[in-house]
Amino acid sequence: MGATTQGAPMLSHNIGVDLGTANTVIVTARKGIVLDEPSVVAFQNSKGKRNFLAVGEDAKLMLGKTPQSIVASQPLSDGVIADFDYAETMIKQFFKKATPRSRYLKLKTVVCVPFGATPVEKRAIQQAIKSAGASSAGLLEEPMAAALGANLPVLTPKGSMVVDIGGGTTEIAVVALGGIVEATSIKTGGNHFDSAIIQSVKKRLNLHIGGATAEQIKLEIGSANCPCLADDKEPLQISGVGSTDGIPKSESINQKSYSVAVKPLIDNIEIAIRNVLERTPPDVASDVYEYGITLTGGGCLLKDLDIELTRRLKIRVVVAENPKYCVAYGAARAVQMGKKFVHAIEYDV
Repeated sequence: MGATTQGAPMLSHNIGVDLGTANTVIVTARKGIVLDEPSVVAFQNSKGKRNFLAVGEDAKLMLGKTPQSIVASQPLSDGVIADFDYAETMIKQFFKKATPRSRYLKLKTVVCVPFGATPVEKRAIQQAIKSAGASSAGLLEEPMAAALGANLPVLTPKGSMVVDIGGGTTEIAVVALGGIVEATSIKTGGNHFDSAIIQSVKKRLNLHIGGATAEQIKLEIGSANCPCLADDKEPLQISGVGSTDGIPKSESINQKSYSVAVKPLIDNIEIAIRNVLERTPPDVASDVYEYGITLTGGGCLLKDLDIELTRRLKIRVVVAENPKYCVAYGAARAVQMGKKFVHAIEYDV
């Protein structure tokens, strides 16, 4: 018995975690994706105590619809932790769903963080992951994880550019020889696209809509093409509350209206890409011009975004295979690569 107990802690379970503003994805080397759920957690307040109620998909259904006794929270903002206690509970519940439970099993994790995250933000993520039950929490910068997950040749001298559009941030980087040559992180992501259309509908149609309706518009008629090129589909009927009279009503919105609303955000991404390329050494930048730019992240699934950026930049822009999961797959791959990639993973902040 003593030998079994002594040897058991040596067992380990390596996982990659994409702790995103909109969704959390957990990947293992053996099984692939074991969890993909919204980064939302809900609590019930009863007699001064806060009790865990729901997490992920179940908690997302409660956003904007809860009575006073229930709080549904998105504890991550722009890729970093905004509420530590809520984030710790959310991660702990996700670990319970995604990984086998045993007191003899060491949970080794590599978690992705936005490029340029401060030491305080990094420590908060590490502490939340460890408090949730992990024995170690290595940090890997998101653009490097995205490049790995997109199967770009990150260990070679050839320069590769990746643009990872998440829920809260867009990470842009040029990578080569296992490191980041030049990069930036801007606070423009999928959530901002939804906010832009919410504000546009309020201004143009005098209609208040929620996040779920904004996401529906994006999925059904959303397009990144400039208004002159947008292939206008049949207008979409949407429902909300009148901003002048407070009465529920229905209005229609077309594809060109969406394109106009999100154009400033696409401008931001274009400018950030140009800035990174300008700071990149010429020999590496020439590789990017030759081989193109790869888009990853759920935000890059906006219709025709690759076509629009190609038109603007005059560089071939392509969407990676399974772009939503590139960051998580990259984290898991970094663990598998061991010593070849240990220099890119931060364990002590």
